[in-house]
Amino acid sequence: MPPLILLVDDDLLIRSLGKELLEHLGYQVEVAQDGPEALEIFRRLGGVDLVILDFYLPGRDGLQVLQDLKALDAQVRVLVASGFFPAEEAARIQEMGAAGLIYKPYRVAELEARIRLVLQGKSGF
Repeated sequence: MPPLILLVDDDLLIRSLGKELLEHLGYQVEVAQDGPEALEIFRRLGGVDLVILDFYLPGRDGLQVLQDLKALDAQVRVLVASGFFPAEEAARIQEMGAAGLIYKPYRVAELEARIRLVLQGKSGF
């Protein structure tokens, strides 16, 4: 069974293209448009192998959703995604237990490499 990835992004185009790209790379993919939907899917599935979480979400931002996911499963692997990370935010994301960072727009080789690292239990920073 291929690893299951939950892709969380408020941008419909990123969700649809990201899902297609991840499936092309051989992963099972669920998508969510915001934090509450992501948490509902995570609970329903009983967890996932990896969450790719947009940093800038409406309502509950990526850091809050990261905290919520960690509260549900302290071992959850989360790759936080954004077009830009201020240095202090990148440090906070790591301190809060994220497995790594990925920049948007996604580059296939970088995305694939980060996912592999994180799924192997290595740092994606």
